[in-house]
Amino acid sequence: MNWIADPHIGKTTVARIYADFLLSVGVLDSAQVKETSGAKLAYKGPPGIQKTIKKIVRRGGGVLFVDEAYQLTAPYASAGGRQVLDIILTEMENKIGRLVLIFVGYNKEMESFFEHNPGLASRVPYTLQFADFEDVELWNILRDNIDKKYHGKMKFDGGIDGLYMRVAIRRLAQGRGARGFGNARSIGNLLARISERQAKRLTKQRKDGLNPKDFYFTKEDLIGPDPSVAASGSAAWAELQELIGLDAVKASASSMIGMIETNYRRELAERNPLNFSLNRVFFGSPGTGKTTVAKLYGQIMADLGLLSNGEGKYSVP
Repeated sequence: MNWIADPHIGKTTVARIYADFLLSVGVLDSAQVKETSGAKLAYKGPPGIQKTIKKIVRRGGGVLFVDEAYQLTAPYASAGGRQVLDIILTEMENKIGRLVLIFVGYNKEMESFFEHNPGLASRVPYTLQFADFEDVELWNILRDNIDKKYHGKMKFDGGIDGLYMRVAIRRLAQGRGARGFGNARSIGNLLARISERQAKRLTKQRKDGLNPKDFYFTKEDLIGPDPSVAASGSAAWAELQELIGLDAVKASASSMIGMIETNYRRELAERNPLNFSLNRVFFGSPGTGKTTVAKLYGQIMADLGLLSNGEGKYSVP
């Protein structure tokens, strides 16, 4: 069976359910699922795959789940990867009823994977397309993750299904359709950012002598700070304004913050944000302040909640 999907969209869970189903109808004598990847199998080579298959069969049979299977036949892969696939094809034929293969990968890469051997398509006749999760599904996953992490005690500014939760999910969903959109994994990353913002807020409020609620997510926890407020409190923004000259640079930074603020207001009004890039090109003669401004720019983006931190990697051609 060939499953085409982005990472972390429930493929492994479905594989386990599928193995249980095959056991329940008597196709397999075991519901074991061996998870691996094309890269791991290519690295271990023919001896590794032979050992893996023997172990599966010896334990009563089961499912071999190969994530990113196209790595076996990728141009950069060693010849061992193609040899592994050839062995798999042979074993699929010889061990019907004891060995089930599930290949997983991206659409485009899996096309070249199937071109490796004409017999592959006939041995794997079923392809299932896993679609990216819709907004309501992402929201359900986030809600469930929060309930699990905080044992159902967490409360929300605006409610669990309120405006700020909807904004957080819509921001996440903007990456839908792009390669690498993480679905459930991205939900985990989103919750980590929300929790981190809350932890920083709680620490600061306690230092200020306040007694905040541990089980409460504020608007700022959920969607980050108001850009206009964050910019006014950004030390990096203040330092940029104090630099001599650079009027065009300062005007560009002000314009950018204005666009970010506009999008923030549009999101709160539940309107689609405007598309623009945060990337910038800095050029000029040596000593004109490009590196200094680049560092400040990164920190300003972090202060606005658009980056996890303001650290950067600088290089020269």
